[in-house]
Amino acid sequence: MKRLRPSGLDTSPVDLRPWQPPLLLLSTTAAATFTVALVIALSLLVARGPAGSDEYSVWRWEAEHLAGSVFSLLGVGEELSEQEEAERLEAYFRVTSAIRAELQAESPDRALLEALANERALYENDVERIIERYVTNAVVAAGLKRPLPLFEGMRMLWPAVDIELTNPPQVLVRSPRDEIRSKGYTLLQPDLTLEAIERIEAHTDDEDTVSVVLPIGGLAVYPAIIREDRSYYSILRTAAHEWVHFYLAFYPLGIAYNTPDGPTLNETVANVAEVEIARIARGLHPIDLPEGADGRAPPRERSSLSFSTEMRELRLAVDDLLAAGRVVEAEALMEERRLHLAEHGIFIRKINQAYFAFYGSYATLPQSSDPIGPKVERVWEETGDLLEFMSLVREMRTEAELDAILVRLGVDPATITVE
Repeated sequence: MKRLRPSGLDTSPVDLRPWQPPLLLLSTTAAATFTVALVIALSLLVARGPAGSDEYSVWRWEAEHLAGSVFSLLGVGEELSEQEEAERLEAYFRVTSAIRAELQAESPDRALLEALANERALYENDVERIIERYVTNAVVAAGLKRPLPLFEGMRMLWPAVDIELTNPPQVLVRSPRDEIRSKGYTLLQPDLTLEAIERIEAHTDDEDTVSVVLPIGGLAVYPAIIREDRSYYSILRTAAHEWVHFYLAFYPLGIAYNTPDGPTLNETVANVAEVEIARIARGLHPIDLPEGADGRAPPRERSSLSFSTEMRELRLAVDDLLAAGRVVEAEALMEERRLHLAEHGIFIRKINQAYFAFYGSYATLPQSSDPIGPKVERVWEETGDLLEFMSLVREMRTEAELDAILVRLGVDPATITVE
């Protein structure tokens, strides 16, 4: 019998083989699943604190973003060209600048703000992936790939960069009245009213403890929470900062976060590293956003005061008063200087011991009087290379070990002071 063959069809034999996914895909899937599962498991151990229903649930955040994190890390989504990436970034940050400008108006148009927020949301996912790629490429270029858990022969960026642009939680900070020292943090809902904030602070304060509720720019959960209403450069730096925390979590420095020196060491290292990572990222992916469309708010009239100078002088003066047991005088001075700053266009709702305890953990900031800041900066000055810098500092756990690193670099730690 003659066999009929439809014309135009390829009738060559088909070689059927079992699907063998690339090792990179398998390892990335395992890494993503392991990371998210680990963070969720840890978050389940965190008990609800004193703020009750006003507290922010990290567990809920992780649960709601589990699937998105895995798909993001697997690279699921539209591939954009460099030109398309630039267009998405410009659109997102142009709208952000417009939102911030409207918020500065005497009577902001709420309908316009809602329309602008809806427009910005159209670009949010793309911008998140773009920022992740830029930070990833910068860190890889710096040589910070490492072996995966259970895959020692495979080196890749671990943990992977994963962010969400959103409105981050606020933080309730507590400090003893007679010294500047954190007694713990509690994450709060991002949309609390001023009345609710003041109620929480009043409930927390007593004769021996003061508190303050402060905004934050990001949070090192997974995916990292990054404040959405900031400039391109600020978001790039914050994404890098939070990734550094993920990276350090697998080394002695990150593991020691909850020790006395841990917060200041970790936050200061992240502050130093974020600047270099952002610099590398901008060099690899030069984006020229138009003035007024880079996410920044319209410039305000510049204050005649130097915020850094005022804060550094106030911090040192408060330290001296508290060390002498003159608590009431220290508190009066902080309020006096807060009002003085407000008269010159620098508005801070509350300055107290808890305020300095929070910002003081970022030892490169003027609100800090901790020598860890200039010491970490000196390590960076001596190395000048991100891989060498991170290879040194990730192994330390205390200020004494930081001093030992300086000695190895030929620097006497005693010569480094807070100016």
